[in-house]
Amino acid sequence: MEQIIEIRSLSKNYGDFQALFDVSLGIEKGTIFGLLGPNGAGKSTLIRVLSCQSRPTSGHAIIAGLDVVSRKKDVLSIIGVVPQENSFYDDLTVNENLAYFGSLYRIPGSEIKKRNSNILSMLRLVEKTNSRAGTLSGGMKTRLNIACALVHKPRVLILDEPSVGLDPVSRQALWDTIREVNREGTTILITTHYMQEADALCDRILIMNRGKIVVQGRPGELKDAAGEKVLSITSSPGNYGIIKSGLESIKAIRSCIISDTGLKITLGEEIPVHDIFEVFQTHGEKILGVESSNPSLEDVFIHAAGEAWH
Repeated sequence: MEQIIEIRSLSKNYGDFQALFDVSLGIEKGTIFGLLGPNGAGKSTLIRVLSCQSRPTSGHAIIAGLDVVSRKKDVLSIIGVVPQENSFYDDLTVNENLAYFGSLYRIPGSEIKKRNSNILSMLRLVEKTNSRAGTLSGGMKTRLNIACALVHKPRVLILDEPSVGLDPVSRQALWDTIREVNREGTTILITTHYMQEADALCDRILIMNRGKIVVQGRPGELKDAAGEKVLSITSSPGNYGIIKSGLESIKAIRSCIISDTGLKITLGEEIPVHDIFEVFQTHGEKILGVESSNPSLEDVFIHAAGEAWH
């Protein structure tokens, strides 16, 4: 399949600090691509380079055949960027905001009106056309943010953690919106801190850490390739910090985190149940429940990036 984004040996330095290390990546046209990683992984830096906000120190980023440095103006005409903060004006109505952003791209008035109608319908904002943007709910504001980035019919839409601060109902509505935009043919690059979001939306996922690519692939492939089992164990009295220290000496255990209900233990192909239970017994813990499951995308992330997700 045709690649619409090509990143070749891309590095970015800020003084003595190197934020990206020789990153190479291809993103296929028409896909939803998820960019994951802990804070400081380099996600924001990569997004800033792709959206022409920052020049790479070395290497190249190409979008639809256009270099983001030498063809910056042309690149900006074919991408839409949805930042975490609202890009619209609270005192303008929904329709006035879209008209304003359309004018920035010198779209004729008659064409803006037609596009706005289609965008508002797709993003389910028709009933709020004449409402001031500042009065919208959090979920509607996020959809308006996306609408403003779509007025010029971008080929690539970049979403920077769009679900931050949304309640579960608004988040689900946003996912439906993203899928609908993608069905219209727009390639979407999304950064997110929600593993469930990445698993539900993305065709492919890349996990970064400390400026480097750790692993990439389809969500199902990443989970299958992990070759792990996950044990969730609850016990009483539940001194999980002490138990965790004891379990970490067992070689087959790849990670052990304290969850809301107990301990979540990620294992390799070997499952040393006897050794695990012995640690609980040694520390005077009575096991109340044990559940076994295949790894989730969060488990893949924890193992790949080397630190727990918060």
